[in-house]
Amino acid sequence: MKSPKHMQIIQIEITNACDKRCSNCTRLCGHHKKPYFMKFDTFKKAVDSLDGYKGIRSIMGGEPTLHPEYESFLKYLGSKFQPKTDNILIYPQKDFIKTILKIHLKNYQLIDNDGIKRLGIIGSGVYSNMCNSYKKYYEAITDVAQYQCLNDHINPIYHQPALITRKDMGIPDEEWYKLRDACWMQNEWSASITPKGAFFCEIAAALDTLFEGPGGWDIEPGWWKREPKDFGEQLRWCELCGFALNTFTRDSSEEIDDVSPTIYEKLKTINSPKLKSGRVNVVKIENGQITEASKQENKRFSAIMPYIEHYEDRFSVLNSALFTHKYDLIVVGEHIEYNDSDEQFANKYALSEGEKFGMELNKIMSNSNEWIVIRTSNVLMSDDYCNKMSKYVLNPGTLHYLDLSKSNDMEFVKNASSENTGFVAMFNKRSISLREFGFDRIERVQKFPEIINIWQQDKVIELSSKINEANKDFCSFKKDTKYAIWATGNIGTLVADSIFNSNAKLVFAVDSDCSKQGKDFYGTIIRAPDSLRNNLNNFDYLIIANRYFQEIEQSALKIGVPSDKILLLTDLDFFS
Repeated sequence: MKSPKHMQIIQIEITNACDKRCSNCTRLCGHHKKPYFMKFDTFKKAVDSLDGYKGIRSIMGGEPTLHPEYESFLKYLGSKFQPKTDNILIYPQKDFIKTILKIHLKNYQLIDNDGIKRLGIIGSGVYSNMCNSYKKYYEAITDVAQYQCLNDHINPIYHQPALITRKDMGIPDEEWYKLRDACWMQNEWSASITPKGAFFCEIAAALDTLFEGPGGWDIEPGWWKREPKDFGEQLRWCELCGFALNTFTRDSSEEIDDVSPTIYEKLKTINSPKLKSGRVNVVKIENGQITEASKQENKRFSAIMPYIEHYEDRFSVLNSALFTHKYDLIVVGEHIEYNDSDEQFANKYALSEGEKFGMELNKIMSNSNEWIVIRTSNVLMSDDYCNKMSKYVLNPGTLHYLDLSKSNDMEFVKNASSENTGFVAMFNKRSISLREFGFDRIERVQKFPEIINIWQQDKVIELSSKINEANKDFCSFKKDTKYAIWATGNIGTLVADSIFNSNAKLVFAVDSDCSKQGKDFYGTIIRAPDSLRNNLNNFDYLIIANRYFQEIEQSALKIGVPSDKILLLTDLDFFS
């Protein structure tokens, strides 16, 4: 088992309300008759209790963005850390989920906790299934979070049953204690704080909530420094948890929970809504084994990526709520005629500069779609403007602006090369900047450039081909330099992509996972790590593409890789 002080993340569980009912949810959503919503004072106490913790303090649910005070919680969490100065998410994102992973890697730092070294993030984090309420708070989230764990659960996701007891499986004490202490969930995931207290494990916290347990430790400074020997009575919840057991997994979209007989009886006692709806499968156990007839798809799971095949599968490009497909148009001028390219907009409005500009703008925004394009009458938008924008995840806090007296970029304005006056802008009416202006202040505005002047200036970007700045490569590598990679997971894949895009050479790849060895990886075959021994002269640098680098680095040195040839993730120049 692991002390919370050595964990990457400690969760603050602000609600167990959720808009989904996934199979085998770790928060047991669907079984509660009524969700809880953490009070702000409790949240503040929880955040403050983690002062000194070297990891991510994260807001979790359920779906945490459903909490009515979510934005206030975000602001307080963000106040504990230095303001972000390089928020790349103000730019439109074409490859959203990969950018999220890149940001994580950029924020990595070397963390030394009682001699245990790892690469990690010290800062604020959020979890979400990227529903409409996440989209609502997207600007505030990107202002604060150094880490986002996102999963829309649209693509196939496989969840291991949480509600299978070791006693139902007939596992004796001596064997059980070894399994419990090696549980991948407790060792790889998070400790938690709920309204009922602090817990050594997030599943223990969920079980305590569902089965009306006695609660956790007092939420006080330093609670997270407890060692496994101090977990005491909280270990009772391990007896009701199936994550330490070798069972099976089920597609989350089926919305069915797999439970053992003991849990089934407990769910009946609490009048579980999910049980009443018939969405519980009671597994049959014979001779200490779950029968094949009781199992679903037995997808492989591991501590590194226990329930999903590829990191990108967390985000469905075709079905995500984060994309915007309707845009309204405002044309500013005295004598306005709409042109053919204006037909792509959902609604069109005319507006004149002067004393009534702000008042009329307020009226338009009260009825319009969230995203609005505003242009002067001489500007011709590209015919596929809305279609292009629908391919990006947009930050509601960003003001996109093009001044035709300063730019002739034709990415979105088809007559930019022939016009030297006028402007076009795109903004979201729910941006923090507009909310801070307030209705009365907007009413006094006589022309749109006045709004630009009082917008948060670090969120004003040029509406041109420059918006793709954020979609450039992960990091750059020296041209024609030969690289080897140790660890070929999600991080290794991003590194390999950038090596190729930099015209550098990937000549060798190794991984300790036997199931990966022998497979193709960007034109080279994945080998066992020991194969580096006879190939030391065939590469210039070895990149360790894993945050748990310490053991790998020592192994590389023992194999004979010179220390000056070894690069950690913190040695790479991200977004260069």
